[in-house]
Amino acid sequence: MWWKRHKWHVIVPLLVAAALCAAFFLGGTKQAALQPVLQTAEETTPQPAPLPQPETPFEPEPIPEPEPAPELEPISEPALELEPIPEPEPVPETAPEPEPTPEPVPEPEPAPVPEPQPEPQPQPEPPHEPTCTISVSCATILQNMDLLDPNKAAFVPESGVLLGATAVPFTEGETVFDVLLRVCREHGLHMEYADTPLYGSAYIEGIGNLYEFDVGELSGWMYRVNGTFPNYGCSKYTLSDGDVIEWVYTCDLGADVGGGGVGQ
Repeated sequence: MWWKRHKWHVIVPLLVAAALCAAFFLGGTKQAALQPVLQTAEETTPQPAPLPQPETPFEPEPIPEPEPAPELEPISEPALELEPIPEPEPVPETAPEPEPTPEPVPEPEPAPVPEPQPEPQPQPEPPHEPTCTISVSCATILQNMDLLDPNKAAFVPESGVLLGATAVPFTEGETVFDVLLRVCREHGLHMEYADTPLYGSAYIEGIGNLYEFDVGELSGWMYRVNGTFPNYGCSKYTLSDGDVIEWVYTCDLGADVGGGGVGQ
């Protein structure tokens, strides 16, 4: 503490003393070095008047010795008292927690096995239904109108066709008579027949209000199948698939329609 307060009182005098010693020393050295030069100059040049010398040389004042620094009493620092670290309280022993029981993993349900689908069975084709074609014509009357009963002229169409060619389905075992009877009922065409036990067949008396003997004693109805006139009654002719039936009116016992001498 003392040094910090008085250090400049010591340092400044020392610096001043050092500066004076240096000046004194340098002053004597320069004077010795310049002596020969001055002598030469004195020989060649007139000498000036000598300068007055100082009576006494300059002597620097003695530097007082610094006073010894007072001894500093050691500072006694108080001893630090450490607080005792408290021992940790013992942790009460606890029973270990039971490990959680894992939940049972449900077993995956087996994928449903698709039931085998029955293979599609080919659908049976519907049974073929046999058909036939039937037509009714009285065209021969047009050539014998003079022989026709005048009361029947209104029933004869100008074309001579009472029923055009018509496809008719039938069941196995049906006859020409069965198909004619059904077609006339479906188309509203008049038809009249009579059973003939002698021949075991039905006899067609009239179609479309045109009867036998309306155009003379040799006139009446005949039928042909596939272009041929059968020699028996129409209820005895069993049909086949694709048969073509034609009912025609004759005025000359079949000679004018290609079936001379053949009846129903």
